[in-house]
Amino acid sequence: MTSEFRAAVTVAALQMTSAADRDANLATADRLLGRAAGAGARIAVLPENFSFMGVRDAERRAQGESDGDGPVQRFLAERARTLGLWIVGGTTPIARQPDGRVAAACLVYDDAGQRVARYDKIHLFDVDVPGKNERYRESSTIEPGRTPVVLDTPAGRLG
Repeated sequence: MTSEFRAAVTVAALQMTSAADRDANLATADRLLGRAAGAGARIAVLPENFSFMGVRDAERRAQGESDGDGPVQRFLAERARTLGLWIVGGTTPIARQPDGRVAAACLVYDDAGQRVARYDKIHLFDVDVPGKNERYRESSTIEPGRTPVVLDTPAGRLG
């Protein structure tokens, strides 16, 4: 086995509270990405549903973008390129199925703004809360992915 020295790489895990206002969420993400880059991060990871957290199924479906183009994808590519920062874009709804469901796609952009990976969330959150009249069904609006994804980044393998 060979050993390889790898220089330390700063990775920023960004936390935010998203709501049903995509533009406001992207403005918050923009500020956080700028702070991460300014602090020396080479990679920034946004949370799941960073761009939109709707309440109703129809709202979530309406946010679905075409694969490869849409306001969130353009935002991620532009910010990655401008900031010289790898960005792991939490999840973005990508239109996928004729039944209206979307993929919860984690999109990764390199520091030149090129999309280098897409992972569609495989394990969806479907639960009945015991003792309460609460039920959550991600599968009603999200089509599960089928393939794990692993890629090389400046910080090593990411999957």
